[in-house]
Amino acid sequence: MLDSLKERMRKWIVPLVKLLSGVNPDLITVLGFIITCIAGVYYKEGIFWLAGIILLVGGIFDILDGEIARITNKTSKAGAFLDSCLDRCSDFVIFFGMFLWYLKSNNTSASILAVLAIGGSFLVPYARARAESLGQTCKSGFADRGIRIPIIIIGSLLGARVFVYFLWLLVITTIWTGIYRIVWARKKLE
Repeated sequence: MLDSLKERMRKWIVPLVKLLSGVNPDLITVLGFIITCIAGVYYKEGIFWLAGIILLVGGIFDILDGEIARITNKTSKAGAFLDSCLDRCSDFVIFFGMFLWYLKSNNTSASILAVLAIGGSFLVPYARARAESLGQTCKSGFADRGIRIPIIIIGSLLGARVFVYFLWLLVITTIWTGIYRIVWARKKLE
């Protein structure tokens, strides 16, 4: 299901990809990260709905960089590495902004959830990357970034109070996916 959604999204952005095909994909990656940092500032200020809209724009850039690289035959290990690193930085900025807002709002449990969401969002790709570095493909589980970002955007549009429930969802699914990948990869690597 997720793959068919990604394929439809790719078809939708083809005109934009063609328009931007002369732009270096790494520049698009960095611009997407900067946009996400702006969203992080709005999370920190408690303006979750606007942060969600800005994050949606940043997410489009995150899709565009890879598509531009593929269409223009500019894919590279260096570009993939930059993209992965900035994805982790983006995840941190998003959840750290939320953490600061909930902390300032005296919502201790939500601020703790934001920290746990950071950990979960790092565990999922790390488990995959580490397994793959040992020669085992590891894409199992539910909560990869392609799922997390839409959940964050939808929850953000509903506001900071409602977003706490989305934080619970993110914490549970990311930690479950991370543990599942660890157990799955460990069995495959034995």
